[in-house]
Amino acid sequence: MRRPLTTFAAVAVTTLSALIGTGQAAQGQVVTGTYSTGAAHAWQQLPIVRTGTDHGGTVDATVVVDPGAARQKYAGVGFSLDETSVSNLWKLTPAEREKAVRLLVDPERGAGMDRFRLTIGSPDLIEHLPFWSLDDLPAGVTEDFGLKHFSIRRDIDLHIIETIKLIQRYNPRATFFASAWSAPAWMKTNNRFTGEVALKPGGTTEHYQVGKLRDDCIEVFARYYVKYVQAYARQGVRVDALTLLNEPGMDVVYPAMDISVAQQQKLALAIKRELRAARLNTQLYVHDFNFWDWRDPNSTATKNYHRIFEDAPAGSVTGEQVRRAADAIAFHPYWGDASVMRDAREQTGKPVHVTETSDLSPSTVLDDFRLDASSYILWAQTTDQDGGTLHWTPSRDNDIDWDEVAATTKWPDRLVKVNTATKDFSVRDELYGIGQFAKYLSPGDVRLESSAAEKGVSNVVYRSGKGTYVAVLGNSAGTDSRVRIAVGGQKFVVTVPAGSFATYRWKGHPGPDDRG
Repeated sequence: MRRPLTTFAAVAVTTLSALIGTGQAAQGQVVTGTYSTGAAHAWQQLPIVRTGTDHGGTVDATVVVDPGAARQKYAGVGFSLDETSVSNLWKLTPAEREKAVRLLVDPERGAGMDRFRLTIGSPDLIEHLPFWSLDDLPAGVTEDFGLKHFSIRRDIDLHIIETIKLIQRYNPRATFFASAWSAPAWMKTNNRFTGEVALKPGGTTEHYQVGKLRDDCIEVFARYYVKYVQAYARQGVRVDALTLLNEPGMDVVYPAMDISVAQQQKLALAIKRELRAARLNTQLYVHDFNFWDWRDPNSTATKNYHRIFEDAPAGSVTGEQVRRAADAIAFHPYWGDASVMRDAREQTGKPVHVTETSDLSPSTVLDDFRLDASSYILWAQTTDQDGGTLHWTPSRDNDIDWDEVAATTKWPDRLVKVNTATKDFSVRDELYGIGQFAKYLSPGDVRLESSAAEKGVSNVVYRSGKGTYVAVLGNSAGTDSRVRIAVGGQKFVVTVPAGSFATYRWKGHPGPDDRG
């Protein structure tokens, strides 16, 4: 039974008084730590130290944390369950597949990854053609406003649901969000699910996306999203967030679609209206595109999608309505400056998320968290020993030979490599550094403002609602570094191994329930 705080405080005072004579009280709280440099040194225990044992002396770097300066809440670190990645996992033997998933997601015996991106229909790469939506029509049917042909059957047949269940078995705290790359073909102006490109008028190199969302399909597209959330719920999978659309307007021939700012505004309101009608509290992330596409006043090519929060010129939608509908802003890192995330959060008050990246560096995870990112999601991270098999192309050829694409396009050196001959797998060393975040942080932990990197030692520090602190330190130096950590009245010194990421945990004092 939980004791009242007053009782707990009284017991703590009594215990503290009893310990003073032994000197244990002066030593303060126990600080535990682990570190990783790769598979050879994976989540290895570090010597225990105690707060209050720092009596000065020379250190290589100092981390100063302000417990009163709360930033964002942690939401998760993970990867996409795209069809290519899932397909490669299912080329393993059942035992090896479980071993792989456990290594990736188990917080006790693995990296503890806990946040996963689902795709609503085909994303930009798949192994098994054809590309598909969740409402493809039979011959002779041209529209389906009642969504009678909606189905997640292919998600089931391609083992996506089974893979989710495996993740849930080894990490019950796992959470899931979903993105669509395009509306079904019949909802688009060109009646084509895959992208279609054309040269911009008067240009010879710049293209635009021909397929646009039909204005009369905004409401049904919102219902399509809600049906997806409901269909997955019936499979025992809670989808807690949707992105408005993956990379709207990309001039590509894989599944893609253009939606104007005005359409984005109307779609955001329609999605939240349909979610409320279905009594779902699913969140909505807007943007889901590159840093520079959010705001880049120096670029003539950027879309400046921050305009979604401005009043529509016709007055039909206000920026305030859209701000209320949007729960967060999603970013991809392929173009632009990552500092736009902090700008977006401070200007809008909305959490920001990295919903797609191929950057495996734990240093980037740390840097993005320092720029207020609440989550960090890797994209399409399981391929075979040759870097395939997948259908993806940067070509702007509307008549692309997809079989040739599969034969020639390779994405080697992803996080997980499946050997289809031996039916086993290997992972990159970066997994263990990423695990120094995912294993020890929990959704809702609040990041605290902390000092900048010093002499090759970078840091990010979080506090849980129960007053536990988690500090992740990266040491890029070639030698071990002595680091002083100071949080409020607590100080201690740790030694961070060379070239490692290390995580330290200790009990502090519960802070205010700051929103981040």
